Amino acid sequence: MDVCFNFSRCDNMDELLVYHYDEINPPKWFFQALKASPYFTPDPDKACIFLVTLDRRLEEPRIPDLKTLPHWNHGLNHVLISFVDNWSKWRNPMASTLEKAAVMTSITHQTTYRPAFDISVPLPALKYYEDLQELKAFQRKYLLTFKGTRYLSEFGGGGFRSHPSMRGMHNGKDVIVVTTCRQISNNAYLKEHPELAPECEENHKEYKKYNFGDLMNSTFGLAPAGRGPSSFRLLEILSAGSIPVLVSDNFVLPFDMLIQWERCVLMFPTTEMHRILPTLRALKREEVEFRREYCLFIYREFLETDSKLVATVMLALKTRFYGMLPRLAQKIPVPTKFLRGTTQQRA
Repeated sequence: MDVCFNFSRCDNMDELLVYHYDEINPPKWFFQALKASPYFTPDPDKACIFLVTLDRRLEEPRIPDLKTLPHWNHGLNHVLISFVDNWSKWRNPMASTLEKAAVMTSITHQTTYRPAFDISVPLPALKYYEDLQELKAFQRKYLLTFKGTRYLSEFGGGGFRSHPSMRGMHNGKDVIVVTTCRQISNNAYLKEHPELAPECEENHKEYKKYNFGDLMNSTFGLAPAGRGPSSFRLLEILSAGSIPVLVSDNFVLPFDMLIQWERCVLMFPTTEMHRILPTLRALKREEVEFRREYCLFIYREFLETDSKLVATVMLALKTRFYGMLPRLAQKIPVPTKFLRGTTQQRA
């Protein structure tokens, strides 16, 4: 850290101050709440950390070379932000150009993640289901649900959604796992493999039977990785007071340095999907309810609103400096009722 971070910029701060290069690319997703927070400064000379939003679509121009940013200084104290499912597809910089900058992204892989330096963040939810939060685990309509896209090709990730061990979980009763092939890249693939069309049509007929909002009334919510290792479903499931069941390989969960995700989610590699239902049905009622309550605590404390997400990002950044910048040290919140069986101070 002493090589990749200039601590003197942060000395004597009562609060962590960050500057955003919004003239190059405005803040996106929950970082739109940044300017209303106590962490923002419009003066780069007062900033401890510099944020750079990278995301660009193909029709948009690239951001300038990172080394031309006015305060770049080989990436010292810079954090590069990206909310995409494929780093290169959305024209993000090559890894060799990042120099000493940290990365904050929703596609954090275990094989490239630098613990206590990079930060994994969640993909933003497309919709929230907070009216379901107060339902206890065994008051819900379903045990496990998922409704989403089936990827026909292994190229680009997500191909495991077509595997029989995932789609075979569907029983039409307490477990609903339905998929559709109707997606742009699938359409092109179907032209080359028309023999898959009849099965895809059957999939879509079953898919249309179920309302997405109704399926959120479930004890567990399946959140399989998509094109990248993360899933939009994670925040959606948490918002409904349900327990996420992740299916992903090589994935770093959001804010892993703050949150004890093992008390909330269940996570399976793509090769072990056949174990999901036996595992869920074998869990004791008290463990299921504990997980549900802990998941709800995580959501409400760290992820519920844009302003809370910004505060969580800042708390994650502060944990990187713990001890070196004592004025910025902050205890991670955790209610007393969740302290049983642990002496850790993480959430």
